[in-house]
Amino acid sequence: MKKLLLSATCLAMGLPTSAALADRRAYGVTYEAVTAPHGELDLETWTTFAPNGEIEGGPPSRGVREMIELEYGVTDHWDAALYNLLDITSGDTESGYAGFQLETRYRPSDRGEWPVDPVFYLEFQQLFRGDAKQKYEAKLILAKDLGDVNIAANVALEEERTIEPAWNTEVEYALGTSYALSPAWILGAEVFGKAEKDEMGGIENRSWAGPALSWASGGRGVLSGLWVTLAGGAGLGGAADPYYARAIVGLQFR
Repeated sequence: MKKLLLSATCLAMGLPTSAALADRRAYGVTYEAVTAPHGELDLETWTTFAPNGEIEGGPPSRGVREMIELEYGVTDHWDAALYNLLDITSGDTESGYAGFQLETRYRPSDRGEWPVDPVFYLEFQQLFRGDAKQKYEAKLILAKDLGDVNIAANVALEEERTIEPAWNTEVEYALGTSYALSPAWILGAEVFGKAEKDEMGGIENRSWAGPALSWASGGRGVLSGLWVTLAGGAGLGGAADPYYARAIVGLQFR
């Protein structure tokens, strides 16, 4: 019955059911507890600007990082993705190819089947710019849908191998909540950040907060899988970048 009602709502608003249910992002940083459907290929572009390049997924120095992602649904509960990273920096370094990133997500249950929806996430990065050479990350994604409201929380442990060489451990976190204004429009807000040891042996925490807005196409054919998410906000405290902006554009093929 719920599927029939959702289908009717999507059709009434000109939005295909697949676009409403697919792996679309409601936030700029926070992950929801979803994976790409089996057999679906997603093409996404991530454009991130931060004055000092400190936010997650930003360039290692001032400027813009452009990421191009190819993601495939291996099963309905497991997907894998490849990112290529390009830094367009301003002032202190030259622009160029920054490296690549591999990630995979596994979802043990269907969305809404358990009291809280979990997803397990693993990531590897090979980097050619900045202080880090490789990054390894394990992340737990938890989320809950309450009608049109989504609440999502992420916590991650990241090991970063620097040029020295040395290892640097970071704890990353994100919390987001969103409201589906319609199948096409989602309005959200998120807080995210990271904590790591500073040069004096203490703990340095950097965090940011801001809104997000997501739109999904109601077109036909290729445009039926198009969605766009815009996010941005401000740093909280002196150690964080003063502001950031991110645009994610996705196109899904089945």
